[in-house]
Amino acid sequence: MGTRHKVTDLASLPPGKATCVQAAGRAIALFNLGGRLHAVDDACTHAGGNLSEGEVDGTVVTCPWHGATFDLATGAALSAPARENVRCYPVHVQGQDVLLELD
Repeated sequence: MGTRHKVTDLASLPPGKATCVQAAGRAIALFNLGGRLHAVDDACTHAGGNLSEGEVDGTVVTCPWHGATFDLATGAALSAPARENVRCYPVHVQGQDVLLELD
């Protein structure tokens, strides 16, 4: 089990919103999909586009730079030009605090 880092609170991340947070020197895209929270590395594995700025459809985010898609639940790269997955992070909620578990 990794170390938990408070990155925001639920009031700052309402359903349908995404944001980039910083934890342990990492930029992490955090998404609230209808009350279910997902966290992945913010940088697309193709060219570094900010996934937190991408469009979301279901649990799939599209990189705003070149259109690569990723599954937010698994981090899997679903389409070119990305060939490598993004890393996923466990998200925990304690009261109103949103915490990411990092190793």
